[in-house]
Amino acid sequence: MNPKFLLAFLLIPSVGACVTTREELNRQREAAAELDAKPIKSEELLKPEANAPVAAAPAQSPARAPVETAQPVPVPVKTDPTTLSEDELRAELARANGRLEEMQHEQEIKEKSTGEDLKKAQERIAALEKQLKELTPETVAVPEGKTPLEAGKDSYGEGKYEEAIVFFSRFLSGQDSGKQVEEATFLRGESHFKKLQYNKAILDFSKFPEKFQKSPFHPKALLRIAESFEATGRKDDAKVFYSDLVEKFPKTAEGKIAKKKLKK
Repeated sequence: MNPKFLLAFLLIPSVGACVTTREELNRQREAAAELDAKPIKSEELLKPEANAPVAAAPAQSPARAPVETAQPVPVPVKTDPTTLSEDELRAELARANGRLEEMQHEQEIKEKSTGEDLKKAQERIAALEKQLKELTPETVAVPEGKTPLEAGKDSYGEGKYEEAIVFFSRFLSGQDSGKQVEEATFLRGESHFKKLQYNKAILDFSKFPEKFQKSPFHPKALLRIAESFEATGRKDDAKVFYSDLVEKFPKTAEGKIAKKKLKK
């Protein structure tokens, strides 16, 4: 073979390889130029490369939070029953029932004590009448020709209640029964009542429910007892006697007055 043809045959693959390498190199340069011309975004800078090890962040001491003073939280008070829960309603109902039982018990005790007070008052009447007689001025003389009862009724009619009390007390000294005793006792109680001496009036009027139950002065005496208690602020005691008056003497004028009082 001709040496020239042999040399050309050997150089042809080398030239092709060089051409191929040069073309690849040009493509790489063009790609690099495009990459340089393209703007880089901040997200891409922060995005870690795939499979790249992530460096551990240095430990930082936690920032100290400002200390706030705890403020008391107001507890809402429920006063509207419609806002209460079932448990709260049950508890409220239990408290209401307990209070009702206490009130009923207190009322029973009060009524019992009122009856005991009347009995004690009766026991004291004799001693008080004796003391009253000792304190009564003896300067008031019974008019000539009249009894102490008559003199007392005259003084009562004239509005001289202190003088009337003296005469009625003289008449009642040593006497404890009879229609005249009932009248003198009632009028003396009325005299005390007119002078606003309510406790003394109660002592006289209380003889009628205890001792003179069949007396015509009985309903009037019950009314005066209730009014005397009411005048001294003892309304519960007054209510007891108003009720007793309505029960025992409903058709009397005093019973009708007591009924109106109870309605109020």
